Amino acid sequence: MSTVERRHQAPKQAPRQPGLRTETRAAIGLGIAGFLVAGATFVTPKGDVAGACWTVSFTLFFVALVMAVVGIVHARGDRLSALPTSAAGWVALLCFVAGAALLFGPFAEFSLALALVSAAAAVLGVGALRERSLAVIALPLLGGTFVLAFLLGELLIGHE
Repeated sequence: MSTVERRHQAPKQAPRQPGLRTETRAAIGLGIAGFLVAGATFVTPKGDVAGACWTVSFTLFFVALVMAVVGIVHARGDRLSALPTSAAGWVALLCFVAGAALLFGPFAEFSLALALVSAAAAVLGVGALRERSLAVIALPLLGGTFVLAFLLGELLIGHE
């Protein structure tokens, strides 16, 4: 067999094994760990340890969510990019930046709403419009996870 024939011969691919991808398994594991650590918040005595458990649990949820979305992007054959590739991606990124800017001002409540709008636009962009920007995946989901952790913390744990 000549060199030219070897170049044009298609490489043999291993048969696809049924089951979950590595990113999906890791995301599920982190999500379960986050759920268990969140449950530890209610078992530990109130105070700094409970607050640390709550923070760690939503950090684990956030990392699991980003890993799952990146796995979805890779599974459909797209490569990650730095800048948004859709209008929903730009809306998500701009709402996140505006919410972060308002967070420390007199209208901090609007930042919570902008974080939720940002997360919804990011989910729409990744799901329907094939958005593949890492900034659109990570930052709006960070804002949405923060709002979820804040609201659930206020409702379930409250202030002392």
